[in-house]
Amino acid sequence: MPDANFLNAHEWAYGLTEVAHIVSLGMAIGLIAVVDLRLLDQGIVRATPARLLRATALGSLIGFVVAVTTGFMIFSTDPVRYFAHPTMRLKLALLVVALAFNYTIHSRVAQGSPSPVVCRSVGLVSLALWMSVVFTGVFYAFS
Repeated sequence: MPDANFLNAHEWAYGLTEVAHIVSLGMAIGLIAVVDLRLLDQGIVRATPARLLRATALGSLIGFVVAVTTGFMIFSTDPVRYFAHPTMRLKLALLVVALAFNYTIHSRVAQGSPSPVVCRSVGLVSLALWMSVVFTGVFYAFS
């Protein structure tokens, strides 16, 4: 019953949903990367990490809401195939870890005044987690 799903029944719908998914992920992760780079003492160094976090929080949240929504829409086109693939399961696990890290440790460090070593470590872990989410999605798409 694949034609019952709107994305399966309309050839343009799946592609547009993919574009929205990728753009919204880019928005969310890109805004987090701005804060990560500041934690690494790079990027917009005139602003504090706390100020950058406040300035980017709403945009990254909107990006995540759209990315998760479009991700579920894409997943709904063939959930058995998507979930059966180990790379997709890895992406979902990494996404949960990255979101939890972002809204707990990352936020606390960005809002506080920890040592430069802690800031750099959190920035590196955050960037590594988000790059892993992106690359597992790419690996799934081409496997």
